[in-house]
Amino acid sequence: MSLPTYESTVKGPNKLTFVAPYLGRSSLLAASLACKEWHSIFAAQLWSDPIKLAADTRNPFANTHLFFTRSSTLPVSRRKCVLTLDFRPLKALERRFPQDHANFSQVTTPKYIFRFVPFFENVRFLVIDNTGKFDYDTQQPVEAREPDENNKLLLFSSACIPQLDYNLFVSTPVLYNVMYLDLSNTSNTQAWNSLLSFHSLSNLRILKLCGLRLTDQSFPFDALHTRLRLWSLDLRQNSLTDQTIDFLLEECFAPMAPVPAIAPDSDEILYEDPPIYDLRDEADPTYPSYNLSVPVRPDKTDSFISYMKRYADFGNPSSLVLPERDPLRKSTGLTHLYLSSNRFTSKGIHKLLSSTNRLQVLDVGTVKANPNVDYQLPHTTPFAQPNTAPLLDRQTADRIEDLRIHHSVVTCIPTIVQGRLEMGYTPQHLHKAEKFGDLEFQSAAFNPLSNYRLSSLTLTDIPLRSTGPTISRLTTFLRLCAKQEATLLSASTSGPRKTRHSPRLLPGLTKLRLEFIHERSGMDEVGPSVSGDQDADEFQAQSQGDFSFFADEKMPTSPVSRRSSIWGPGSGKSSLAEVVETKDVCEEIKIFRRREQPKWGGSLELVVPSRR
Repeated sequence: MSLPTYESTVKGPNKLTFVAPYLGRSSLLAASLACKEWHSIFAAQLWSDPIKLAADTRNPFANTHLFFTRSSTLPVSRRKCVLTLDFRPLKALERRFPQDHANFSQVTTPKYIFRFVPFFENVRFLVIDNTGKFDYDTQQPVEAREPDENNKLLLFSSACIPQLDYNLFVSTPVLYNVMYLDLSNTSNTQAWNSLLSFHSLSNLRILKLCGLRLTDQSFPFDALHTRLRLWSLDLRQNSLTDQTIDFLLEECFAPMAPVPAIAPDSDEILYEDPPIYDLRDEADPTYPSYNLSVPVRPDKTDSFISYMKRYADFGNPSSLVLPERDPLRKSTGLTHLYLSSNRFTSKGIHKLLSSTNRLQVLDVGTVKANPNVDYQLPHTTPFAQPNTAPLLDRQTADRIEDLRIHHSVVTCIPTIVQGRLEMGYTPQHLHKAEKFGDLEFQSAAFNPLSNYRLSSLTLTDIPLRSTGPTISRLTTFLRLCAKQEATLLSASTSGPRKTRHSPRLLPGLTKLRLEFIHERSGMDEVGPSVSGDQDADEFQAQSQGDFSFFADEKMPTSPVSRRSSIWGPGSGKSSLAEVVETKDVCEEIKIFRRREQPKWGGSLELVVPSRR
């Protein structure tokens, strides 16, 4: 939790309200018994999140059940104190208290929870992620109730409940005024289309629809006609194509923002854009708020709840808990977009980046390249994002601060596989991919010196081994990051004395995350495709291993060599040309970091997935 500002402390409510969030359960209980004034402050904090309170006891599930069964008889003043019902702390205790959980497992099922939600009229945040393990019985259709315009719920998150029954929301329509809605990994696509149509969702700002098996035909288009109110959309792990990008560009993005011209070799690229002043003192409803610059807004559950508890006035109706000029309320169109693990192509992502400069957070992950245009390789699947680096410089991607994208934007090396990406790459495909990178590296690689606003970059699906080019490109990029950092340091210490009226210096890249992909196991000698069908080639490759009647028995193999074949058997190449030495990319980067001078001071994360 961030500390309160001086203004909010001097002009705001009682100073004790800023102390209450930092006290534990026992301290809050003792303070609430001191006097009436303290009771009104500390008791409200004590009961604002009763599930967290119950999770801190010896019998958390029994006490949660006791609290809900007695909720109808609790004093109205105490029920009005409840702002948050977050069941995640309770779910985390299932293995620690197995007997208690077995006796009262129903307290973590959606049907049980929704039975008691109406008793708490002031509840603002309802988080039931990953509940419902024992709630798989099908509920009979119920009579639909009209949405309640006075409903105060602001956040609802029900991620990872495979059999969540959407009839619960029809019988208890709590979504009318939500600003944050997470329905990820709840399966029932058609039901959510009906649900999103049933609620107008006029206050919606953040929508998460991960893992719903959405296609272009089942996509909830009606729910996204929000007149640019929606600014964060999470569509990861679906089956969407470039057609969805066309719809988003047409309906969910504000027009391109004007970009100030920056002279070449000017230090203006290091600074935030100067503010634009106007004569309006109050918010003008006719003036589109997407023309105003906004900071990166919180769109995760915990950060959103923390922000709302700090800045919202819960005494107002749900649509007015934040002031008109608050960034979360501004109708900016999409600024946060998560698209990874779909069926998008590099062409669609290229169109997205070239058609809007409103994005601040973008996750596209790894997408397929156009094999007929970018990489001429039969019977293989190339993954890359070619010709995209120019779209990431300051002039075109003026606002982007957090980016997750395929490593080819930095290395210019595609990831070439035969079959699915999850199965990994082969040595000969690695060699071919790195040969492609030699042709375009100098002109097509992203340079951090061209965009000082980008502060977090994640590069996906980097091969764990390399013949050299991948390692060279990554270490070159780290040197450029160190140069960027030195440039910013020099700008902050030189020149005229800095005041609070001076232009803000941009942060530069402070976090680099490298996500790796394994080499395909048992595939050191993979030749060219025989059938031309990827699935058939995968099946044949998996059947090449030693046969055993015992499923768990593994035949002894020779130690992994640092030399791998780069051509398939029968290629006719000489024995000296058939092998090439590969190096461990992670180890080489660690060695480079130990010896690097000057050393980049940012955060570097190396993420290596475990083998399945």
